[in-house]
Amino acid sequence: MKKLAILCCAFLVTLSITACSTAKNQQNANEGQQSETPAVVSGPLDKYDPPIEVTAVRPIPESITFKEGDNLENNIWSQTLEESLGIKTSYKWMVAQSQYGQKLNISIASDDLPDIFQVTSAQLKKLVEDDQLQDLSELYDTYAAPFTKKILSEDGGIALKSTQFDGKMMALPKMGSGIGQSHLLWVRTDWLNKLDLPEPKTMEDVLQIAEAFTTQDPDGNNVDDTSGLALNRDLWGFFAGLEGFFNGYHAYPNIWVKNDANELVYGSTQPEMKQALQKLQEMFKAGQISTEYGTRDATKVKEDANAGQVGMLYGYFWNSGWLQDGKISDPEAEWVPFPLPSIDGNTAKSQVPFAINTYFVVKKGAKHPEAAIKMLNLVLEKSYGESAEPGKYNVDEEGHSIFEYPLMYGEAPRKNLDAHLHVIEALQNGDTSTLNEEEKGYYDGVTAAASGDVNYWGLNKMYGPGGSLGILNDYATNGNTMDNQFYGAPTDTMVDKDSTLQKMQLEAFTSIIMGDPIDKFDEFVASWKKQGGEKMTNEVNEWYKAQQ
Repeated sequence: MKKLAILCCAFLVTLSITACSTAKNQQNANEGQQSETPAVVSGPLDKYDPPIEVTAVRPIPESITFKEGDNLENNIWSQTLEESLGIKTSYKWMVAQSQYGQKLNISIASDDLPDIFQVTSAQLKKLVEDDQLQDLSELYDTYAAPFTKKILSEDGGIALKSTQFDGKMMALPKMGSGIGQSHLLWVRTDWLNKLDLPEPKTMEDVLQIAEAFTTQDPDGNNVDDTSGLALNRDLWGFFAGLEGFFNGYHAYPNIWVKNDANELVYGSTQPEMKQALQKLQEMFKAGQISTEYGTRDATKVKEDANAGQVGMLYGYFWNSGWLQDGKISDPEAEWVPFPLPSIDGNTAKSQVPFAINTYFVVKKGAKHPEAAIKMLNLVLEKSYGESAEPGKYNVDEEGHSIFEYPLMYGEAPRKNLDAHLHVIEALQNGDTSTLNEEEKGYYDGVTAAASGDVNYWGLNKMYGPGGSLGILNDYATNGNTMDNQFYGAPTDTMVDKDSTLQKMQLEAFTSIIMGDPIDKFDEFVASWKKQGGEKMTNEVNEWYKAQQ
């Protein structure tokens, strides 16, 4: 059961910063190859004969740990890539995640690039403009395994479109789940029941619940120590953010959406934001949002929730993992996920960010450019395919995040949604034979929770009946999402002005919530446009028209 808990909840491990760097003083004159004999290149998962060597650089994830004897150059993934594909990776350097971008920019400027490396969308754009990257179009058609093509197109093809420059595929996207970052509403239903309140179906319900949780002593301790809605100081994000609240008013902060004129507009500046901000101001004034929220990050808010000081929050599907400690401390505490309530009769659409922020690229002229595709084939297959072995390649019994070891990896966008569906099907028909190892772990956790094991409560709230992943699947199935319509590289104005505009937005919204006149929103919009937002909008729409 220890292995199951580690396997299923590995992504909840607290991050710590790790700094490490390595450098090689000399480069082999035959860099990028291991033998003078040409290696035979065949199918997507066929082995090179003789073996080859590719050079690379990479960031070191902050949370990465190793069992004794392992490191990024020698581990189960490096061994499997050599044994199965005949590919050895030679790292020119590795640095901490926080230092990677700056060090890579130096390598780009000096044209000192390895065969394979990862980049941001901005770096990708610059490398393409400078003609430093290999066109992967034909190589992808030839060497990408069917399973790889399935995973990389699972988001409707948007990720692959973002790699296209003048019709050429210049990168491989590091896949992630956009819908996995959409919001739902988590509520203390034991408090609802105690106060005889309805489940939230409308924003009016949300406001009524927030007031009752603040004023009617839901924890029964005769102390005024609870608030209705949790909020973190950054306003957005995976735990106690406000995206879901705004979505209930059909407002979509921080993403680009299409208006009636078929133009892209920035959601944070649209009129629908104003009504939601007004309500948040009223809630803050009434004490329904903690007066200390401006000093509390998501981790601190988690502590408040687990201490029984708040009864409602917007966040991601896995938030029950962060609420697990509170359930263990107070078995009566029952957090339940709900679809986003709406202010009117129209269904609320949960906003979905563009999930790709990292790309894998190949240096122009690399001896074996197809090797990057073959490596990704193997990693995706061993992680999520029919031959997947999560205990070997994902997380081990000691909790080491082995999935972070390979140079190239990513998450299947629908992995968790499909796992939930498979678990539910197995629960209904009693047949677990079709579950893969990871799904069987979730199934065992759900059944353990049903038998009263509180340690699997959080997992059950994700993968079990009535779980958060079922809600996300309904979002996807019923079209109840609002996708970010901009998935291109940052425009010139974004590079120059976006951080300033984001800071301006946070300051304006925070001051409004804390009591400044609501007309300050109009002032913010005017300033946003004047200080670069209008120019940025024009650039985004130039890109958008080019995609039509």
